[in-house]
Amino acid sequence: MSVTLRSDETTVPMSIPAHRLGPRDWPKIIETIDFAFQPIISTHTGRVFGYEALLRNWAEAGFASIQDVFDTAWETGVLHSIDMQFRAIVINKFARLPGADKLKLFYNFDSRVVRTADYRPGQTVELLTAAGLAPDAICLEISERHDIAHAHNFQDILLRYRAQGFKVATDDYGSGFAQMRALYDCEPDIIKIDRFFIDGMDKDRRKELFVTQITGFSHLIGAQVVAEGVETQEELMCCRRIGCDFVQGFFVARPSVELPERTDIIPKISEVLNQNRRQGDHDGELLRSFMIEAQAVPDTIKPNDILDFFQQNADSTIVPVINRRGEPVGIIRDSDFKAFIYTPFGRELLQNPSNRAYLSRFLRRCPSADIRTSLSELLETFVTTDTLDGLILTEDGRYLGVLDQRALLRAVNERNTLNARDENPLTRLPGNSAIYRYAANALSTPRRRRFAVYFDFDSFKPFNDRYGFRQGDRAILLFKDILGKALSQNAWFIGHIGGDDFFAYVQSIDFEEAVLAVRRAQAMFDEEIKSFYDPKTRENGFLQGKGRDGIDKRFPLMTVSAALIRIPPERTDITLDHISTEAAKLKEQAKNSADRFASGIYEDGDSYAPFPDMENTGDSQHPDGVFPGSEN
Repeated sequence: MSVTLRSDETTVPMSIPAHRLGPRDWPKIIETIDFAFQPIISTHTGRVFGYEALLRNWAEAGFASIQDVFDTAWETGVLHSIDMQFRAIVINKFARLPGADKLKLFYNFDSRVVRTADYRPGQTVELLTAAGLAPDAICLEISERHDIAHAHNFQDILLRYRAQGFKVATDDYGSGFAQMRALYDCEPDIIKIDRFFIDGMDKDRRKELFVTQITGFSHLIGAQVVAEGVETQEELMCCRRIGCDFVQGFFVARPSVELPERTDIIPKISEVLNQNRRQGDHDGELLRSFMIEAQAVPDTIKPNDILDFFQQNADSTIVPVINRRGEPVGIIRDSDFKAFIYTPFGRELLQNPSNRAYLSRFLRRCPSADIRTSLSELLETFVTTDTLDGLILTEDGRYLGVLDQRALLRAVNERNTLNARDENPLTRLPGNSAIYRYAANALSTPRRRRFAVYFDFDSFKPFNDRYGFRQGDRAILLFKDILGKALSQNAWFIGHIGGDDFFAYVQSIDFEEAVLAVRRAQAMFDEEIKSFYDPKTRENGFLQGKGRDGIDKRFPLMTVSAALIRIPPERTDITLDHISTEAAKLKEQAKNSADRFASGIYEDGDSYAPFPDMENTGDSQHPDGVFPGSEN
């Protein structure tokens, strides 16, 4: 069916003009079309949440793009019919996935379907039932490409889909003209952020801020967030850090028309996430101890049974509602029920066993969060609104419990108390006890690439003597902020040993990448610390003062020396004390070098092998950061 132009040896598919397509053409097109699946995974665990269905073989069928397929169907008046045939192909293929009943199928919904003359609701449920799937297996992705405000009775149709158990997602959020209107009109269960904002977000503060704000707002209205187009580990970790619930993209897996053998988890992604656990993972234990294990009711419950529930549980002010998968769909407030039963005939309507339609009028959306979400993020959600009933806590998307304001404040207070024992009082970074505890755990697990870095200020004492301890503290805080920025592209652990000494640790990145991050921090400090000196000292480029021997001399402006140690991948017997001993030797080298940097490979308790200088570690000598005796 493909129409082509031949130029030399190249075959170029050409779009079929809509006026040339007839009823007999579409069956051949349907036979040619296939669908690929791309996984959508949890940023917390790497578990697969669902798969997006993506149209394939459209070029072979004679179309210029995926959108051209649907535009042509719309122009020829067969969009609804063709879309239903596509849905049948997708649903039947999805049903063959291992564990399909535990997964979500994301299907792109062309809103123009509801404006076709032959539109008939209920057919998708029939397809799902025939394939052995429940209605809540599908999530309809509504793109901003077409203005949904022009769709006749579109809101009624969305309500009808929801009544059948379907989930609704806004696709490519931020790319079209609907924007906030789409959120208001659709009340989506899931918001998919356009890949434009995800691409390079780890290096673009404005993009990160945008995604952070959208994620926070989404959670506030009870929606989950999918970050589209994640193509690097740095983008994945950035999405995780700012609270995105799910991600999809080439870094996770490319779309494939072949069905995967395993659909529960993406092993390589799970390994990356487990290696880079964040604060929220530790906060999870606190949340478990303070959350309220409120009994949830199924979304099939009758209104009169809800009334019985509140009568039997007089202390309950809300009741969580879950679907058959255990996923939260909202809450019902005791106050809403009480107000209704005191209206004329209200109690009779509720107690009528055949009347289930009234349940939807009491169901309220409620913000939800994974148990691994950091307490800081949860607290921000609470302070955004003063009318919040509480937060629903989930684990892998399943209902776990409820967190109200009192429970959250108790958890935050407990976390702060525990942190205060282990953090440096000036910088609030992990102190010596926390550093030792972290290092003991990190060093006991073999990793292919592991690096420890010690930072130490140069010419700090004369600066402190001249400008005072308060200004010295400001310099230390400046470097703490710089480390947060310079090392943010990977999941570095940063600790404050004390005074002007800092410690950092990272794993699963190449040597060159670790060195560039360290030198970036040094360069940023060299530049920004200049503003802490008076104009004359800055102009001179040195500070006149007394040394430790009491003799007056010139001191250069402050810099930071760094000693980087690679820990061998096969060793699990190395301790932080071993590394500290070697770091002291490397720091001495660093302070006597022009670039204030030294690096080495730890070998045993008494020796280390120096790394080659960064200038000599080009691809020809050590490709991909692989050094003799190491694994990549």
